[in-house]
Parts: sequence; C-alpha cells; structure tokens
Amino acid sequence: MKILQNSGVPIYQQIAAQFQEDILAGKWKEGEYLPSIRGLARELRISVITTMKAYEELEKQGLVTAMQGKGYYVNAQDSEMLREQHIRKMEESMQDAIKAARIAGLGNEEVVEAFKILLEME
Repeated sequence: MKILQNSGVPIYQQIAAQFQEDILAGKWKEGEYLPSIRGLARELRISVITTMKAYEELEKQGLVTAMQGKGYYVNAQDSEMLREQHIRKMEESMQDAIKAARIAGLGNEEVVEAFKILLEME
C-alpha cells in the first residue's frame, strides 16, 4: 500500500480509497478480513486512529463490516452496486480528462476523437 505524505489527500482517505479499489476489483473476496488496525498502522508507520478512520470510512460505504474482537471483513458486493461505483469512477476520470483538455485548449470534437481512438485501442 502506498501512502503519499504530501499529496494533500488525508492519509485515511488514501487508505480507504486503495482498499475500495481493491475490493471493487475483486482483490479482496467476500468474508476476507482486512489487516488488523494495529498491524496496518505499524506497517504504514501511521497512527492507529488514522487506520481506524479509514476502516470506518469503508464501513460507511458498505464495503466492510466490523466484527467485535475479530476486525473488519469484506461484505458481499452487489453486482449492481459494483457497476454503479465503476460508472461513478469512470465519470470522475472523464471529468478530469475534460478539465485537462480545456486547459490544453481542445474543443469538444477533439476530445471526442481522442476518446474514440482510445476506445479502439482497448
């Protein structure tokens, strides 16, 4: 797990985002336990409070559940929810691309053409 100290994004959000991405990509399976809060904090050399906040964020998103005395485990992922989260991620990436295109002075037609080329390469 990579944590960037000077990224401007709080560390707990970086941790939650990386776990979210891995869970949605199927790298963490239903019922698997995440690393212990203390263990992850020690590994990343961060506070237990920061790690706890990241796990609580994942719980709010419905991705994990806390089990008293055992830690946090990955919830079953609803295929429709997974699809929606991937669509949302795609939309965010596309918005970033549009902003970059505007900064570069590209018009709509150039952006669409670039997107078509990328789709064909896939």
